[in-house]
Amino acid sequence: MRRGICDSMINLRDLLILNLTLQVFDGLFSYQTFLLGAGEANPFVSAAISSWGVTYGLLYKKIFACALLLLVFAFRHRLPSLTQRGLIVTASVYSCVAVSSLWKLLSLAE
Repeated sequence: MRRGICDSMINLRDLLILNLTLQVFDGLFSYQTFLLGAGEANPFVSAAISSWGVTYGLLYKKIFACALLLLVFAFRHRLPSLTQRGLIVTASVYSCVAVSSLWKLLSLAE
């Protein structure tokens, strides 16, 4: 079987662990920003936070996101290339959002 350039750098399990780690950091970062008075842009998560409070609303959001990541990972044997691309895109998007959120938070603190 031919291996792509990304296969030699990082495997699917590592991509899953990276994505799950980003979910944990996003949850902790979101919790801290909500304590500072920030609001949630996602209407579904905002409704969960309004109904269940910040802690349980965020926990719902993160458990749901992790379940979706595990679902994508479950397709690794049938669609390995698509699974790899999905996990790479997800990690890239969460990394960009985390950096931009941190940038905005630091700019507000000045």
